[in-house]
Amino acid sequence: MEGVRFSIERGGLNRARGEADRLTYRRDTTALAAEGLSLFMTVPDGEVRLTAPRGAGVVSDRRFDVAGGIKVNRGADMATTESATYEAPPVGAGLVSGTEPVTVTGPGYRLTGRGFKLYPAAGDLVLGGGARLLAGLPVTP
Repeated sequence: MEGVRFSIERGGLNRARGEADRLTYRRDTTALAAEGLSLFMTVPDGEVRLTAPRGAGVVSDRRFDVAGGIKVNRGADMATTESATYEAPPVGAGLVSGTEPVTVTGPGYRLTGRGFKLYPAAGDLVLGGGARLLAGLPVTP
């Protein structure tokens, strides 16, 4: 399918919405592959936008991998990494994680690390591998 719009619901609540330039879905296995992804998640203090060139997963496993250079924007902050995995347990909140280097930038700072865990429900990001923060950088308009 091309030009697909989708929404993700859990517990009767809309958790996210998105678009894919191209989407392939296998009904027999629930395997999913997508290109040109944009995902919008509502969080308590605004909205998070994730873009990725490609992704694949299995709906029944509640797991989805994205790759090809991921960008996540939340207000004036942006995170970039090469790949990430989303896993949703049968009960409770999901987890987004990755093992590649990650960079988070915002007004006056840059935070880098190797690997991360993002808890979307709480909005918490934990960087691993010797996280490094540079603060007091010039703020560009």
